[in-house]
This record gives sequence, structure tokens and C-alpha cells, in this order.
Amino acid sequence: MKFCLVNGIQQNHIDIESRGIAYGDGLFTTAKILNGRVEYLTAHIERLFFGCEKLGITPPSKHALRKQLTSVAKDYSLAVLKVIITANSGGRGYARAKRNDHDLIIMIHDYPHHYDAVANIGLKLGLSKQKMGINPMLAGLKHLNRLEQVLLKEELSIRIEDDLVVANINNEIIEATSANLFILLNGKWHTPDVSQSGVNGIMRQTILQRFPDTIIKSFTLDDAVKAQAMFICNCVMGVMPVSAFNDLELPIAPVQTVQECMNKDVNKHD
Repeated sequence: MKFCLVNGIQQNHIDIESRGIAYGDGLFTTAKILNGRVEYLTAHIERLFFGCEKLGITPPSKHALRKQLTSVAKDYSLAVLKVIITANSGGRGYARAKRNDHDLIIMIHDYPHHYDAVANIGLKLGLSKQKMGINPMLAGLKHLNRLEQVLLKEELSIRIEDDLVVANINNEIIEATSANLFILLNGKWHTPDVSQSGVNGIMRQTILQRFPDTIIKSFTLDDAVKAQAMFICNCVMGVMPVSAFNDLELPIAPVQTVQECMNKDVNKHD
């Protein structure tokens, strides 16, 4: 970690009774900083406020948060920003305190430079042996309860693939271990429905805006193995082509059109 603010103070520790630690009572977003600016800053702020509303956490001021994130980012040419908002300490057991305020944590991390090289050659994906649960109360949110992803990364650490495609307990393909998934089928891009499982990532949302013909649906492994091309995406890695899935080689040329569009996105630095 290169830098950390907790409630506006430069430090790297928090109250041990934080509800974020005790219950995962909070949410976060992760963004790319390029040339001193946070990419898709407005979308990241809106995501945090939407999550706070869903979880019933009193958020900070939008104006103040934007000003703070803009100020922090200006000192970095290339880095990763992580913003965490949790319900603060207090309450009894699972119940929050009557005054449901927040804690705000802002961190800066090194950018993973290997992403730039892999973006040109693609990743090799396998299918996870583990399956995600169904959770419509929290589906789509980038909440702090990420134990499924922790276990998926543990599985990945002993696999030979670069990443894993994950299905839920209904055998519906959902996402990669920390990225959304897009599949080219019959000449059209498809992406899984994440209304019951998974995260509705900002890069996913942005791609859907730029490519409105993309089909959102539930599909299975049988559909995925028919893919004509595939990519995964998040706000740090961008659009990452998949060169092979389950040992089946895939072309990356169809993905390059999406990459070029997103690289030129005029709304990146809003």
C-alpha cells in the first residue's frame, strides 16, 4: 500500500470494533488512476452511494468525496484507488447504532503492470470447481462480504490457468474470480445476468452502454463452450481478452474492437 486515509486522517489503522471488520458491514469500489485522475470517477461515486442506500449506511457528501478523491489521485501517474465505506462502530450484535454514520477509508496501491502485456495476448481460463451462492439481497453490490472470492482465489492459486470462470449453484455462468464476463455467441456479445449472483461492475455497465445490443441472459457451461470469443473486464484491468477457455483456443481479434472503443471512451475522465 502506497497511501491510506481513514476518515480524512493519514493513517493505516481503524477501530477494532469497526462493523466492517466484525460483519463485513460496508462496501467498496476499486478504480484506476491514470495521469493523476480517477477513471470513471462519477460512476465509482454513484456506485458507492447506491450501495450505501441499499445497505442503509449514511454516506459522505458527494461533493466532499469527489474533492477528496480528486486531490488524492493527482499525485499518482499510474496507480489503483480503493475506497471503502463501512457502518461505523456501535450497536449491539448485528444491530447497528441508532445513529448510523460511516467510516471512510481511501487507499492507493501499485498498479499491476502485467495487465498491459496480457491485454495483447489474452488470458487462459478454466472452470472453477467451486460454485457461488444465490443472494438476491446483495447481488450486484461490491459489498465487503467477499469470502466466496477469497476461496476462489485460493483455488486459482493451485490451478494452471490465469483465471477461472465461476458458476452459481444453479450452474449458471456468472463471472470470473474478480471480473465480469462477456461471451460472443452467434456473432453477438452476451453477458451473464447478475441479478441473483455476482457483481455488476462499472466496466460491465459502461460496456453495456457503449454496446447496447449486448444480450444479458442466464447461460450455462454448454453455452460458454460454444463461444466464438470471450473477455473479462473490470476497472483496473480494463477489457482483457481470453485466448483459451477449458483448453479451447479462442481468437482475440473480436475483443480488440471492444478494447479500442473503451480506450477511446470520452467519459473516462468525467
